[in-house]
Amino acid sequence: MSIEHIEVLYSEFPEVFEPKMLDPNWHEDLIIVPIGDAEKVSTDEASVGPPIDHVEPPEDQLLEELGPDVIQSGAPVPDLVPIIGQVLGGSHGGAPVPYKDREKMPPADCLAFYLPFHYYHPDWWGVYLLYEGVLWLAGEVIQRSGLKVTKLRAIEAARLFLYYHEAFHHKTECFATRLELTHRQPFFKRGFEQYYQNTIGTVNCIEEGLGNASSLIEIQKKLHDKIVDRALAQYVDNSPPGYDQGNVFRPDFLGVRCRFMENNQHICLPHLPNRNPEVWRSTPHLFDGISNIKSRVNYVIPRNSPLAGRLRFRPCLPPNKVIKKLRQLVGLELVREGGRHQVWRTSSGNIVEIPRHPRDLGRGLLRQILRQAGLDMGLEEFLTV
Repeated sequence: MSIEHIEVLYSEFPEVFEPKMLDPNWHEDLIIVPIGDAEKVSTDEASVGPPIDHVEPPEDQLLEELGPDVIQSGAPVPDLVPIIGQVLGGSHGGAPVPYKDREKMPPADCLAFYLPFHYYHPDWWGVYLLYEGVLWLAGEVIQRSGLKVTKLRAIEAARLFLYYHEAFHHKTECFATRLELTHRQPFFKRGFEQYYQNTIGTVNCIEEGLGNASSLIEIQKKLHDKIVDRALAQYVDNSPPGYDQGNVFRPDFLGVRCRFMENNQHICLPHLPNRNPEVWRSTPHLFDGISNIKSRVNYVIPRNSPLAGRLRFRPCLPPNKVIKKLRQLVGLELVREGGRHQVWRTSSGNIVEIPRHPRDLGRGLLRQILRQAGLDMGLEEFLTV
């Protein structure tokens, strides 16, 4: 399954989707930056050393811009931006949650979140990592390692942990989608959410435990770093109920996942007889995620964050603000909605293509859009209109 297939699903089975109608300006106080490859790490395998050490960074725009020195040991847990909780808070696995249980570590979904395509197709669905959350978790890795992990490796480990956790929520949604294809019923927004809501906040919330177990397993494969592994395992053990089962589930990850799959099917189709959960081992690909999910992974930074002022690439404008300015300057009429772009016509007949995503447009792309619109002005002049 690929991202392009979602459009076919949406047209053929609209009953399984429930699009969220969001105010187009809701995210104007956030900077949303795409991650080139959420799984990429530096080629330098030496993670042990003073935490001020630097090695060549991976292809990570924010890490390249800000550098690893933005980590502050002992920094407070970043608060979830209120607008994120107000607009995106939901009852599905991966929904952003505020940090409430202060006696425990903040769970992964306080530091990152997943927006399902069942609700946020086509513009908003995907994985979002709060950059301040990544930095906080990186600081925890350094502290729990006894200052034996470099800042760069700690940031990479934190990014990977949060990405893999939210990617598990994505894989759960893909499993629900495959069941929906065969039974033509909205399982994700009914059965899967019911199961999640019945267990969240308890040790029986298998989805969150498996999400953390998946992160630990994948990071160990990726980094081969026992010190990082122990630090993250301690973080998991001190997480809220459900999340704290990551280390418990890790030794028999596939077996627990089979039980999770059988439980979800039973919630969705209670009239069917229960079977030995091990039967799901014969169909492991049912739990695969979308092949190009990495193109839907982003960092989120509040515009009022001190980090935003340190960005050299200076984000320009999100698409909705570009459209608003162009309407004032050249007039715009929507011609058609594409899968990744909206096509507009100016009052003079010029055709303009503007991406459909929440991220700020880069300067090069914005210059191209101004040329398409027939505007003879520089970026700074356009930005001040």
